[in-house]
Amino acid sequence: MLMIYFYFLQRPAAPTGAPSLCSYSVTPIKFGFRIEFSNSPSGDYNIAITEDGRPDIKNTSNVPVSNQTSSHDIQGLKPCTEYKHHVTFLHSDGNVTSCSGSNYKSTTTEMNAGDVKEVNSKPGHVCYQTDWDISSLQSTQSNISPQSHGNKTFCVKPDFNDICSDLVFTSKNCVNAAFTLTKYITAEFLNPEEIKQIPADKLPAEIKAELPPNCNNLSIKYTCWDGRDNELKTLSELEPFTDYSCTGQIKDNNVLIKNTSALHFRVDCDLTITVTKSSPTNTSVELIWKTTSQKCEDDNLENLSYFCSYENAHRTLGTKLRSGGKCNISGLKPFTKYKCKVQPTYKHQPLKDVTHQDIKTDVGVPGPVTMSLQLQEHNVIKVTCETLQFNGPEKIYMLQVSYGSEIVRNEQRINKCNFVFDNLRYSTTYKVKVTAFNGKLESAPKIESITTNYNDKAVIGFLIFLIVLTSLALLLITYKIYILKKRRTRDDNRDEVFLSTIYSCVP
Repeated sequence: MLMIYFYFLQRPAAPTGAPSLCSYSVTPIKFGFRIEFSNSPSGDYNIAITEDGRPDIKNTSNVPVSNQTSSHDIQGLKPCTEYKHHVTFLHSDGNVTSCSGSNYKSTTTEMNAGDVKEVNSKPGHVCYQTDWDISSLQSTQSNISPQSHGNKTFCVKPDFNDICSDLVFTSKNCVNAAFTLTKYITAEFLNPEEIKQIPADKLPAEIKAELPPNCNNLSIKYTCWDGRDNELKTLSELEPFTDYSCTGQIKDNNVLIKNTSALHFRVDCDLTITVTKSSPTNTSVELIWKTTSQKCEDDNLENLSYFCSYENAHRTLGTKLRSGGKCNISGLKPFTKYKCKVQPTYKHQPLKDVTHQDIKTDVGVPGPVTMSLQLQEHNVIKVTCETLQFNGPEKIYMLQVSYGSEIVRNEQRINKCNFVFDNLRYSTTYKVKVTAFNGKLESAPKIESITTNYNDKAVIGFLIFLIVLTSLALLLITYKIYILKKRRTRDDNRDEVFLSTIYSCVP
């Protein structure tokens, strides 16, 4: 556009045979200027009108002039506005000649009330129809200007803050004119999409809607739907941990005019569960806790329940108290560390606000003892035993050996059960009792009996003595037999001599 304007301001020399002069004058009229030609040849002219200080040009080309006193009206200009004007004669060969005019600048007249008519042209906008260009008007409150929408119509969308107030347009150029355009912007101009809605973040629920500041009689009543029930709920009836879609009825003096856009939100209470008491026994623990929330009051948590568990097992339903709850977790092992969990639920749906509590059960009775008795020698007993669960801080084995009512041995071992008892009586039945002790409690006794063997050394000695004695007896008997045999032999010899003597003496 600047290039076009520059082109029109050139003053090339007229070709040979062309008119040497054309002139014109400018007269302000309603809505613009009248261009009056004088001493100008017939033909086509170009008229360029430029607002002072702005680059855009209102251009009228090929304006026919039939005689030297023709005129041409240019309308649709801005009131009270200074324009530059330039007229050129268009030669048939394409050349142009600038015409002379007075001052080359003129100012349009003021605008009157009858020059503008309000029309309903575009929803949500204030529109005026006029032959003036009123795009230079500005509202006194928000400094917005009407924009051309064709067909001599200018529209402006009221600012959000203009609603429920007078929208006043004045001309910065017509400073001395008393004329203004005034339109009261009713609440009907309110676009619900422009209402800033801040969803509720706590209960009882409250949706903050920023309405136009000048609308004192506007109000919004919200109803919400959770997507499941057919019944709509008011804000005071909303529950936590539930997704809602809420729509507000915009009322002007209690008369419904529009509905807000849907607002989706959910209030999570951000529960804080603090275990206030932990009471363990050796097989269970009772937990008592307090539940607090910065976003939800106790009355909003009627459907809150709790489950307690340890290590993802043994799920126990808690008892709900006025400001928290309690539960008893059983089936635990004595003297064992556990990480217990309190899981809140709302309408049976688990919540993320889980709390954990580390506990340790009390000392319990040690588990049963297994025992093994072994006779290492005839009067030596070896005792080994074991318990898998001491259920306490210490591991002590206590052993007692008795014979009848007499306690023969009474000993202890730490961590390992390995006893040896020697120099016991032979061929005697002993009672062995062993228990496990954890520093506080003692297990049930394990009692077994074992009998020592006979005194093998005494038996062997006796047998040796018996053998020696028997051997001596046999030797004595043998000797006596020998003596008897020898004596008998001597007697036989004596008899033979005696007989021989007898026989020899016979006559």
